[in-house]
Amino acid sequence: MFFKNINPKTELDSLDRALEILQDRYEKKVITLEQFSKECEKIGKKREKYEKELKKKERNI
Repeated sequence: MFFKNINPKTELDSLDRALEILQDRYEKKVITLEQFSKECEKIGKKREKYEKELKKKERNI
């Protein structure tokens, strides 16, 4: 398996956009509060991961 070179800044931007879309779907009643909460939790965990990676890269520069 090959390692992917992922840019944490790009991933954070993508997660921000995903959160906007999720918020829009919830406001339009396309998804339930339970679904919204679960997805927000997943996005939050991913954000933490990429924020840590970004801080690590910034320290190494």
